[in-house]
Amino acid sequence: MLVETLNGLQAGNIQPKSQDHAQATLAPILKKEDGKIDFGRSAREIHNRLRGFQPWPGAFTTFRGKNLQIAQASAREKSIPPGELLIEGNYLFAGCAEKTALEILELQPEGKKRMLAKDFIHGYHPKTGEKLGTEN
Repeated sequence: MLVETLNGLQAGNIQPKSQDHAQATLAPILKKEDGKIDFGRSAREIHNRLRGFQPWPGAFTTFRGKNLQIAQASAREKSIPPGELLIEGNYLFAGCAEKTALEILELQPEGKKRMLAKDFIHGYHPKTGEKLGTEN
């Protein structure tokens, strides 16, 4: 789209116009806590926030009382209680609102390197039904 727009400007097919400053708004300054995942939101909303919060403040939750950064994920239609994990083979899902789930693709446990979900499953042995976002 960018190349199309630049070519259109160069060819004179697109005419630039100023924005209406009366309609413009400023985005709020992000804080670290803005990256905390709220599993009461839909998976699509969490996924969009995750992408928007890269690289800072990132998207994070807790697992077994320790911080857990979520680096990559996808929204899926799957009915799992919010915050609850579902393990299906090498696939890791976290329940969200509206009968959706976040398929966690890449994550980083506190004090560890970033890893794929399958490596997390094999190394940490999470159980279906365990919760994310709780302190215990």
